[in-house]
Amino acid sequence: MMADTERAISLIRKSNRIVALSGAGISTEAGIPDFRGPGGMWENNDLLQQLSASGFSRNPEGFYRASLELFSTISRAEPTLAHRLLVRLEQIGKLDAVVTQNIDGLHHAAGSTKVYEVHGTFRTGHCTKCGTGCEMASYYSEIESGRLRVPLCSECAVPIKPDVVLFEELLPVDAWQGAVEAAENCDLMLVFGSSLVVYPAAELPMIALSKGASLVIVNLESTPYDSAATVAIRAKLGEFAKSALAAFL
Repeated sequence: MMADTERAISLIRKSNRIVALSGAGISTEAGIPDFRGPGGMWENNDLLQQLSASGFSRNPEGFYRASLELFSTISRAEPTLAHRLLVRLEQIGKLDAVVTQNIDGLHHAAGSTKVYEVHGTFRTGHCTKCGTGCEMASYYSEIESGRLRVPLCSECAVPIKPDVVLFEELLPVDAWQGAVEAAENCDLMLVFGSSLVVYPAAELPMIALSKGASLVIVNLESTPYDSAATVAIRAKLGEFAKSALAAFL
């Protein structure tokens, strides 16, 4: 692993327009479960129905009840070394943007300033009638304590929906367009903790490669892009990030 890590660090040193693509692996190291892993919500059809757009519209209270454990876990999670590595690369002028498949908001919490959350975020929400935005943390706390069943807009008295892309919904257009543009203009794409099997996000490495960028993948499992990557490292992100952070302090 050390030789591959050194090769990846060397590529980072030579690059000035880096884009990071992060997946579930960066969040699992922060204690947030992988939706698609063994026992994840993708294996529970009833839960998927409750967490769909139609499920929210039909029964907002059921939606919040079904997602309570996830909300609570996200609200308590803290950024990892891998999140902080990306902040450092931005600080020294190497990283242009982060594209994330995750909904936990940890890149923003770590200090990254340009983040394309292509699956949305649970940290903010909006009124489903007037569109007024809000922070969700206090609502999650009240739901967890049993003081609240469904967050309601103070003006419209209708349910507030988290800004996450639910099943049956399309990706946010602005975030996706920003992600594609970032991929087209990068000279190196860092893939952190993504299996690269969930589309359309999995298209981004190919877009970067087609424009001449290099590709570095750090993931515990193999991905369909490993053979196309300049470096593919199968390791915990925390181990890689520790070495890379030391190189760029």
